[in-house]
Amino acid sequence: MNKKIDFYVDVVDNFWDLGFAINLIFIMLKNDSKLEIRLFSNDEKLYKNMVQNNIFYKNIVYFDLKEIHKFEPNNLIFNFFDRKIDFEFLKTKKYEIKLINFSYFLMHKWVEDLHLTNYRDKNIEITHFVPSLLKNTGWVLINRELNIYSKNDFILLLKDKYNLNIDINIETKFVSVFVYFDTLNELLDSFDDNKVTYFIFWYPNIQIESKNVVVMPFLELKDYNNFLSICDINFVRGENSLISSILSWKPTLWDIYKEKNNAHIEKIDDFINFLKLFKSFNVFYSELFIKFNSLWQKKDAFNDFFNCYNLYENMFSDLWKYVNNNCDAYAKIKKILN
Repeated sequence: MNKKIDFYVDVVDNFWDLGFAINLIFIMLKNDSKLEIRLFSNDEKLYKNMVQNNIFYKNIVYFDLKEIHKFEPNNLIFNFFDRKIDFEFLKTKKYEIKLINFSYFLMHKWVEDLHLTNYRDKNIEITHFVPSLLKNTGWVLINRELNIYSKNDFILLLKDKYNLNIDINIETKFVSVFVYFDTLNELLDSFDDNKVTYFIFWYPNIQIESKNVVVMPFLELKDYNNFLSICDINFVRGENSLISSILSWKPTLWDIYKEKNNAHIEKIDDFINFLKLFKSFNVFYSELFIKFNSLWQKKDAFNDFFNCYNLYENMFSDLWKYVNNNCDAYAKIKKILN
């Protein structure tokens, strides 16, 4: 594999665009610590928050996305989420360039035809890579660098590493809540169960008057993934958090990004159709999932899911087995590169 790789990541309105790229970098560096990554993006603060003191930090050099043309491109480029590629610039180079063009996570059946579509434009070879849970696609990132924490150990980590001054009863249920802002606004008066500790990500300026709520600091990516595994229930937003929660083997409700053209409605249907492939599929879960992603029913879905999440544990167990055993995107990426 080429030891020097350029990553091009345009963070538009979803910081998990960068999170996916960084997660992939960590997976690749764990397999080959000699890789050198140049990361071109447009949110350096977000980058530093996600990486923090990770042991692979030294292998990554961050540059502003606007500075791409100041550098000779490496022979291998990862371009994230169908960002517009400056082919005229790349074609001025007198050497071969291999470019992997990553699409957003999709569950439409037709993406199986798009994945691995390959073409050449002069000196540039372009390959489309589509992350998905469907069989003939690029699959998803599985970061096996998770640590096994107890609730008590992780609370100590939050105090020592993040200076979080908290006093938490570890006998309560732990519920992580990382949802879009409009969803959170609907849920604000739902955090009143004294037998639960709700961990809210990442709204440091939000005011929630409840002793049961901890407003979390921005956790390093690995720490966030580990945190999901110690929670009893996870409410997540974004595809990357969804996969991390599935890999934590915990009941999960996914807050899908609401698109202006209503394309997210098709995503809801696609995900439900995928879940129907499992014998443990529960039709009541699909009803909650639809309500949680609709207008004015988020609160009811949140409370209903919390009250009966144990009914869906078998389905999420089967989902974990499927993803963990069959859906390693890095294995497919290596095949392309080799």
